[in-house]
Amino acid sequence: MNLSKIERNDDYFIHSYEIDLTARLRFSALNRYLQESAWKNAEQLGFGFGALFKKDLAWVLTRMVISVDHLPGWNETIRIATWPSGKDTIFAYRDFQFFDTSGIELGRATTSWCVIDLRTRKPVLISDAFDHDLAELDKQMFDERPAKLAEITRTDLRWSTIVGYQDLDVNEHVTNSRYIDWIFESFDLDFLKKHRVQNLAINFQAEALYGYEVNVQTEKLSDLEYRHFIIQKRNNLEICRAETVWK
Repeated sequence: MNLSKIERNDDYFIHSYEIDLTARLRFSALNRYLQESAWKNAEQLGFGFGALFKKDLAWVLTRMVISVDHLPGWNETIRIATWPSGKDTIFAYRDFQFFDTSGIELGRATTSWCVIDLRTRKPVLISDAFDHDLAELDKQMFDERPAKLAEITRTDLRWSTIVGYQDLDVNEHVTNSRYIDWIFESFDLDFLKKHRVQNLAINFQAEALYGYEVNVQTEKLSDLEYRHFIIQKRNNLEICRAETVWK
């Protein structure tokens, strides 16, 4: 395959409903753009949602790291480049780079994905999910793949919610961008007015389901570094863990 066709570039115009109170792109909206470009690129290369759904399989995001230098604002455009960057037995990896309209780099991201069986909700080997090799580029935005994050040791901030209809995606579990919204909710408004996320790392551990109460537990590591756990209260199931660095 022509290597130039493996990478995809998409432009996204930033609407009023995608910005926060500082008139900059919401971090969760940026994540949704990344997901949209990932979906389009995988479809384009023949291993996307459509190809898997016919087999009762689906891609699930497992880990992600996003590093942001600057977030664009209302009525601006962000260009997102994405490409598959490798695989192993269970995980496939995808990287991203994003720019403003003049080509200045705004940030970068790396992700790991696995394929699950929609009937059993269990992971499937990449080689069993596809009857062909997956296209990829030997190009990584970070030196290492997304890592397993540490547990919190205490809870300094806490926030709770009930999973509702608007939180769900096509796989009938909470869409991954919603976890980012929930992490932001664990901070007070004054902090959010004065600071912006510079780096976010997140591990998705399990599925949060409709009607269940979830708790966001946040540990303050320093004035600008925090660690987060999201727990499904009914069965004390760890849904995800994350780390944020602010500026």
